[in-house]
Amino acid sequence: MKIVIRAIIQLHDKIIRKSGGHAGMINVGNLDFTVAQANYVGNLTKKLATLLFGIVARHPFVDGNKRTALVVVEAILRTAGKRLTAGEKDLWVLLNKISIGEMNVKQIAEWLSKNIA
Repeated sequence: MKIVIRAIIQLHDKIIRKSGGHAGMINVGNLDFTVAQANYVGNLTKKLATLLFGIVARHPFVDGNKRTALVVVEAILRTAGKRLTAGEKDLWVLLNKISIGEMNVKQIAEWLSKNIA
């Protein structure tokens, strides 16, 4: 499955329109790099971990990076016939830990492997 930057930007814009925040990008290069890395990885869990880390930690958007990362991961899982099993609180703890630098891609992949069905 190839991840497309345009689809992520469209999801982000939809999220901002629906839930509020500031639209726009800070650095499209950060998103481009993240997507290139994710497309290079073959394993679904590592691909998702790369996306989560890249969107949350590299902050390509002005606002809504955590929301966008979560929606992107959920959309990819749906197309693979899978879903996240963690509760909302645990998901936000994960996203916040990523955003403050407490988790790396390997740790995120380990967390995901325990929370995908």
